[in-house]
Amino acid sequence: MNKWAAGISLALALAAGAAVTALVQAESPAARPAATETGKELYMGYCAVCHGVEGYGNGPLAEAMILAPSNLTTVSARHNGTFPRDKVADVVRTGGAVLGHGSTAMPAWGLYFAVKRQPEVARARINALVDYIESIQEK
Repeated sequence: MNKWAAGISLALALAAGAAVTALVQAESPAARPAATETGKELYMGYCAVCHGVEGYGNGPLAEAMILAPSNLTTVSARHNGTFPRDKVADVVRTGGAVLGHGSTAMPAWGLYFAVKRQPEVARARINALVDYIESIQEK
């Protein structure tokens, strides 16, 4: 796939993802409080399209991306056997870059996870997601 086609595919996928995100956000606060959203549900809804269902970095959009998504099952292995919870939470929250500087390939989910300007909802969602990512680490 050439870069132009990959760019078009990525743009369409991101637009579709934004639409799904808007629907999920619109439904989430009324339909179920953040405390009932599991990390796995959040992962499947927001992360699996790039990182893959099992976290190997092989989601359906992976081959269209310029930078390959990380294999999330080896985060601990890449950090001397210790899961860097704060670092993972920061990457989820900011996309891995300083907010506002736009130098990252991953969305800053912290902005999307907040509902009606309630930062505690974003924190609960990020914590649930980080718990799930920690649970899929290779042993």
